[in-house]
Amino acid sequence: MSENTKLWDILGRTDPAHTKSFTRGGGFKGTALKPMWSFRRMTEEFGPCGIGWGVGEPTFQVVPGENREVLVYCTASIWYRQENTEARVYGVGGDKVVTHIKANEQYKRPERWESDDEAFKKAFTDAVTNALKLIGVGADIHMGMFDDNKYVNTMRHEFSDAPAQKPTRHSLKKDIGDITKPDRWDEFERELLECTTIPQLNKFKLAWSAIAEAQGWQDGELGWRTVAREEINKRQQVILNGLPDDDTFPGDRPSNGNYVSTIQAG
Repeated sequence: MSENTKLWDILGRTDPAHTKSFTRGGGFKGTALKPMWSFRRMTEEFGPCGIGWGVGEPTFQVVPGENREVLVYCTASIWYRQENTEARVYGVGGDKVVTHIKANEQYKRPERWESDDEAFKKAFTDAVTNALKLIGVGADIHMGMFDDNKYVNTMRHEFSDAPAQKPTRHSLKKDIGDITKPDRWDEFERELLECTTIPQLNKFKLAWSAIAEAQGWQDGELGWRTVAREEINKRQQVILNGLPDDDTFPGDRPSNGNYVSTIQAG
C-alpha cells in the first residue's frame, strides 16, 4: 500500500452482502454496489455526512429522448476532509423520467408512456456513487475482482464479523454451504419465474406459504419468508408492468411502486 493509494485501498474492499447481481439489455451481467454501503464506508472513514464528508448541490438537465421519452442527467460533487484539507470530485448520473412501453399483445396491453416520479432521485444517487468511485469506493467491484469466486469468498470471510445482514436472492443462491438454506429454494425461484399472470401468482403464494410453514422458514428482517415476499413482489411488478425477466439494479428501469404483495407465509 503506497501513500498515494492508501485511501483507495481502504475504501476499495467491499462486503459481498452489500452487492447485487444485475442483468442489462443484451445479456450483460455484473455486480452492483448498494449505495448505502458507499455512504457507510465514507462515514466510517471521514465521520458523519456534512461534517467529515458531504455532497455538493446537484444540477439537473432534462433532455428529450427518442419516441417521446424524457431523460434526466445529474451532476453532483462529493467532498471530504483529510489532514485539514478538503478535496472534491464530481460524478454524472442519469435516468428516464418518461419511458416508452411497447404494446404487449399477449397481455392485451396497449402502447403507453410511463412517468417515474423518482427519476431525479435515481439520477442523483447515480451521480454521487459515480463520484465516490473516483476515490476508490467499491473499487474491487469496478476492477472486475468480483468475477473471481475466491476473492468474493475472501471478502465474505473478512467481513464475517460484521452484524448479520438481511439475506438477498444473490447471497442465498451463492451460500450453498449455509445449513439454514431451505431445501426447496431453487424450486421456489423456478416456479416463481413460471408465473406470468396474477391468478397464477396468487396460487403460487398460497402453495408456498404452506411450504414455508412446513419447513419452518424464519420470518422477520433476517428471515427466509421475508426474502420470499420480496421476490414475489418483484415478480408481481414484472407481470403488472410487462417488464422483462431480468434483475436490474435500482435506477436501470422505472418503477411505479404502486403494488404490494399480500403473501402470508405464516
